[in-house]
Amino acid sequence: MTARPVTVMIIIAVALAAVAFASPTPERVTDRDVYEATAAQHIVPDCTDLHCFRVLVAWVVGSVPGPSLVKWKLYAVTANIAAAAAVLALSLRWGLTARAAVIAAILSAAGFGSLYTLHDVFTSDPLMYALGPVVVLLLLQERIAIAAGVAAVGVMAKEFIAAPLFIVSAIMWRQGRIDVAARTFAAALAVFIVWLTLQLILIIKFNYGYGDNPSTQLLAGGYLAHWVQEQTWRGVASALFNEFGALWLLAPAGFLLAPPEIRQFALYSLPVALVFAYVQQPDRALWNFHFVVAPLAAIVLDRVNVVLGGAIVGLFIIANLRVGAQLPYVPAARYALALSTVCAAIAVITLFMRSPKPQFA
Repeated sequence: MTARPVTVMIIIAVALAAVAFASPTPERVTDRDVYEATAAQHIVPDCTDLHCFRVLVAWVVGSVPGPSLVKWKLYAVTANIAAAAAVLALSLRWGLTARAAVIAAILSAAGFGSLYTLHDVFTSDPLMYALGPVVVLLLLQERIAIAAGVAAVGVMAKEFIAAPLFIVSAIMWRQGRIDVAARTFAAALAVFIVWLTLQLILIIKFNYGYGDNPSTQLLAGGYLAHWVQEQTWRGVASALFNEFGALWLLAPAGFLLAPPEIRQFALYSLPVALVFAYVQQPDRALWNFHFVVAPLAAIVLDRVNVVLGGAIVGLFIIANLRVGAQLPYVPAARYALALSTVCAAIAVITLFMRSPKPQFA
């Protein structure tokens, strides 16, 4: 890493810590009780909550001395810093410029999903945000055994981390790299078996269960149907838009300009993202793919006027400080969201007016 990315990462670290400890305690019901019970007892017999199966983070955080809330906030901050650093490294591996990689790291750290986990810290999501790009980077370097080991541990926190292994194995198969595809697929199956074994042990030995969690109701619309029924269509649209904000415009444009490797990964990620949006809360599940969306958006911001690009990033951060971190003294997010979207549209239009026929790398 050059001096500039190191400086940016230090700023990101300080900013995330400040935001985490300034964010108010959530007023809605969270999963805090489940995670704290798992942290204290390791095993909670007869638990019927889906989050009881996500034991890794609770076990690790619970082993650290200190006040519970402070420990969980520090965990969320650390994981999101690691996620931003991993996005930076992965962006460089995908062939982005150093400037674009830095922008991608900032977008990742300041996105809705990341900042929301600084507000509601009792979740395994920050670890997934960090491990996702780490596993993909290891796979692209063909360090399959290490990637499998990381994912095999991470899957005890949440099942998402198996997804990159299946995605990359499919890509390798499509490219005709059968040997690499087979080894990656075998690693993916091994990680899945670890996850399945953990589920069975907790169910059979300790009487765990999923309760009435909609995620398990696959033939009845999964969590998606439950989520949609709980709110208006306007609320659904608003929540999904807030997830990525201006990135909804920037990322597709960046896709057209991106190197082939990241384009291919983005395409193969789409069906997997739809599956996770079906079985989990969609407006949070999609942020697992921040390490693809942020670099694609950064490609556009790297090519537009510095002032315009800076304005988009600044407005993006302001909006997410409100809708994500829930900071009460930040202006209402709708203004920043609207302005950032308008600026993003201008950026995309001006960029393609200059280069109406982008050349694919």
